[in-house]
Amino acid sequence: MPIDLTVIFLRWLQFASAVAALGLPLFRTYPSGTASLPSELRMAVLAGLLFSVGAAGGLVAQTAMMAGGWTAGLDPAALGYVIQSTGFGMAHVARAGLALFGVVILLIGRGRRSMTATAVVAFAGAVASFAWSGHGASSEGSAGAVHLVADIIHALAAAVWLGALAGFCLMLARPLKGEIEESARSLAGFATVGTATVAVLTVTGLVNSAFLVGLEGSGRLASSAWGLLLLAKLGLFAVMVWLAAHNRYVLTPELDRAIAQGSETGAPVKSLRISIGLELAAGVVLLGLVAAMGVQMPPASM
Repeated sequence: MPIDLTVIFLRWLQFASAVAALGLPLFRTYPSGTASLPSELRMAVLAGLLFSVGAAGGLVAQTAMMAGGWTAGLDPAALGYVIQSTGFGMAHVARAGLALFGVVILLIGRGRRSMTATAVVAFAGAVASFAWSGHGASSEGSAGAVHLVADIIHALAAAVWLGALAGFCLMLARPLKGEIEESARSLAGFATVGTATVAVLTVTGLVNSAFLVGLEGSGRLASSAWGLLLLAKLGLFAVMVWLAAHNRYVLTPELDRAIAQGSETGAPVKSLRISIGLELAAGVVLLGLVAAMGVQMPPASM
């Protein structure tokens, strides 16, 4: 596989695994949340391991891309230079270490809230480090600090939203009778968090776009690879927001009515399962677009 495609794939792997590693432990802390399911813990541990491996592999791949080949990229001296001399090198090392630490804490904690909270902090730190290995660290001065903070918040908010979708997919996969009511409570409890997350993503996305596109670059969006990827990302984001609104205002109330009336809940549960699955799938594709954007030059830098 070409080096640039390897870098994109490993960036996508890190984004996708970060979503599950951070989002699933957080999922049960939302209003109406309950104790974590074994399947959620296992998936969070696996995601954390992939997160750590992806960060280490990403460091090697990006070093190879900078050095002009895999042989040079695997040279310990080249890797040491990148780690010691570049922000993205140190970010990859910190990310791999924090993700692995989070996995160890999850395994030791076995679902205890204090240990889960510690793992969440570790994974959140790993997610925040994305800002130093992307365009968020490209701005300088006080404006650069604003850009960096917006990038960090954007990454954390995305993990919260997509991680919750993964949690709902696991919850609705094969729900027992008692778990259906629990699912309905969790869906209602996440409504406020989900709305706030979408608002944060929108605001921080606009801030990032102001730095990476700017007024002059807006006219070059359709003529650049980065711009086309951004437009596709915005389209998928709009689809996800529509699905989220449909879930909240149509499908979840249908499930609530079926539970209240004591009628069959199979159809509303199936509709929610399909809709949330589509929303999560769109999010996974969106992460792939973001991974590709990271190796393209934004309009403001042209």
